[in-house]
Amino acid sequence: MDPEDLRRISEVRALVANGKAREQRENRRLTLREIADAIGTSPSTVYRWEQGTSSPRGAAALRLAEVLEITAGAA
Repeated sequence: MDPEDLRRISEVRALVANGKAREQRENRRLTLREIADAIGTSPSTVYRWEQGTSSPRGAAALRLAEVLEITAGAA
């Protein structure tokens, strides 16, 4: 992974930690299922991320950043 990827992963994890991931999803009018399908995970996993009980790992965080259009410096 390059430094930009690492920054995006950090941004996604920060959004998850501060509860903004759900807000980002809802602002884009996406369902848990739509996010999960785009990322290749389950809706329950996305739900746990949004609740802050778990955090996306590297590749999943990058896919989530793409779906939510998160760039470094966005959180």
